[in-house]
Amino acid sequence: MKTNLLFRLLFFMAFVPAVSFAQDEKPKVQYTVGGGASIDGNNLLWGLNMNNELNYKLGRRTSLNAAVLFYQSLGNLENRGVSPGQKSLDQSSGIFITPTLKYDILQRDSGFILAFAAGPSLQLGGNTIEVVNFSGPENTPFIFTNKFQRIGLFLELEGEWKTRNPNIRNAVGISAYGAEYYFPWYLNATYKVRFNIGKK
Repeated sequence: MKTNLLFRLLFFMAFVPAVSFAQDEKPKVQYTVGGGASIDGNNLLWGLNMNNELNYKLGRRTSLNAAVLFYQSLGNLENRGVSPGQKSLDQSSGIFITPTLKYDILQRDSGFILAFAAGPSLQLGGNTIEVVNFSGPENTPFIFTNKFQRIGLFLELEGEWKTRNPNIRNAVGISAYGAEYYFPWYLNATYKVRFNIGKK
């Protein structure tokens, strides 16, 4: 009788903290949508990005993320036009397919989380750059086009915090992508809304 009571007491002592701790943990699966500003540092262009993520929790501080980010340039960081009086034709765009491993560096009782993520990223896209041909007649410009199907490195630092809705969280991420020995090629600042879609 005493042995049964002891086992029940030990089970209760071990089980209750686990239940109370699990109530504060993130759910297994989260879906994230976001958008923000981007910079093509190699070609000095700025633009917008749209982001979709699926986050799967692996442990207390780690998660595996699958993201698809679309970027399109909208203008030049420099006020440059190849031909006098004409707007530059420079542009770049890309779809980035990125699996990352994310680690929560900081977890506060308030619900704020600071996390770092890293992983390979496949870029499908390219750029078009207008270049002056100084050897041609009247410095006639020509168009230089690159098409990318390449794998690079993706890094992100993200801050996440609670909202009034317990199933929705906000986040801001600063990310960088580099490829072909150039880093960072793209810089992104993205505001995100994260939805809990899995059980804790």
